[in-house]
Amino acid sequence: MVERFNDAWERGDLATVSACLAEDVSYCPNAWDGPAATVRGRAAVTAAFADQLGPDEGPLLGPVWADGDRVVCEWAWAPAGDGTVLRGLDVYRVRDGRIVAKDVYGKITRSG
Repeated sequence: MVERFNDAWERGDLATVSACLAEDVSYCPNAWDGPAATVRGRAAVTAAFADQLGPDEGPLLGPVWADGDRVVCEWAWAPAGDGTVLRGLDVYRVRDGRIVAKDVYGKITRSG
């Protein structure tokens, strides 16, 4: 499921991304600039994702690991001009073939 979600994410296919989400999905982004606010419900989460999708819009998605209903995916943005790299993990919960939670954890490191 998460690999299908990631493929749609990288293609910018918002309809398929949304179809991968449970109606009661929750999304908690990383807190880059303060406390993270959890977004709840398929419509609200889909709206939050709308400007993050596509091949030129987001990070390079890495391998996916699953154990039961828990799934983890690595990601990293291209290095910024100052050599810093934003990288992290998305932690998912899956139920009945749909994503019910996506939590984002990241940090900034110096490349090289």
